[in-house]
Amino acid sequence: MSPVVLRTLSDLGRRAYFNPHAANRFSEEWRRACLRAAQRLLELLGIPETEADVIWTSGGTEANNLACLGCLRGSQTRIWAVESTAHASVLAPCREHALLGRGDCFELPVASDGRIVPTFPEPPGFVALLHVNNETGVVQDLPCIREQLRRIAPRARLFVDAAQSFAKLDIPWRQAGIDLLAVSGRKIGGPPAVGALIRRKSVPLAPLFYGGGQQDGFRPGTLDAVGILGFITAAETVYAHRTEFMERMRALNDRLRRGLHEHFDRKHLRILSPSDGAPHILSFALSGVEGAVVMRALCEQGIVVGTGSACSAESAEPSRVLTAMGVPARTARGALRVSFGWGSSIADVEALLDALPRALARYGIEPRPRRHV
Repeated sequence: MSPVVLRTLSDLGRRAYFNPHAANRFSEEWRRACLRAAQRLLELLGIPETEADVIWTSGGTEANNLACLGCLRGSQTRIWAVESTAHASVLAPCREHALLGRGDCFELPVASDGRIVPTFPEPPGFVALLHVNNETGVVQDLPCIREQLRRIAPRARLFVDAAQSFAKLDIPWRQAGIDLLAVSGRKIGGPPAVGALIRRKSVPLAPLFYGGGQQDGFRPGTLDAVGILGFITAAETVYAHRTEFMERMRALNDRLRRGLHEHFDRKHLRILSPSDGAPHILSFALSGVEGAVVMRALCEQGIVVGTGSACSAESAEPSRVLTAMGVPARTARGALRVSFGWGSSIADVEALLDALPRALARYGIEPRPRRHV
């Protein structure tokens, strides 16, 4: 978490304990603060306040579920499409709605580089996509997909999970005609359990929860004013330094790519992230090893990496995303995902490159001697 956010949370935790929805003058201060935070979020995203509103959630997973199930239930559409490599919190609700017999869900395939192949067997009423894939960092061309939708399904609602691109890349709200947009505070150094769903005002939405009229009934429950204000503090901090931040992420990504190629030959190494992907994510695979075993060995050396989505980290199956990309199971099982954040440095990359040989010792893989930079 960002130090600026930590200080904000520490201060607010002592003051912002009033219910923002209560009818007293102490609560009114925090109700207005939450409203200003919503206005500021739209401003940062470049979305006019007249076009959309903000629904605060407990994180990206809830925002994704509210977007998918809320829109499907609210519109009663019978045909919808979802990206086959979408996050589980997007894919699962779309599949579940179909299992309940409420229509047909078809999954959009991806090419070997992870980019969506926008083939629609039937005109969908709702489409759910990721902007940046959480495992590989591939960036989808949302305006291009919307252009195809305009030809075959001009009234289709488009939902975009932007958890990995929020405050890092430009989000094409207007160019792609986005109707629903999910963002998360956890990915930008903010509070781990605060997210938001941005809803175009013309989009009907059914709530997931009932019992209270907060947030126009779309998401009842007492707002977490402390978390929301911590979220917007994190967003403002990242946006203020976004150019510098992304240049540093690119440098770290490039250095790790070079170091891996210095370490391993093509027989053992496969870089899974495209060179033009989001720079804060780099996924690679070491063929013939178990990524989960290497991950734990690195963790024992004080280095934390992933094997795919954190939401499916306990699964013994190869990554669903990599399988959809056509990556062989033997290779996919050796996949590791490195994520860079505001506090990452070249020293961290060098530490990982130094630690990999020890983590791979049990597999008999001898990396080539490498030169330090």
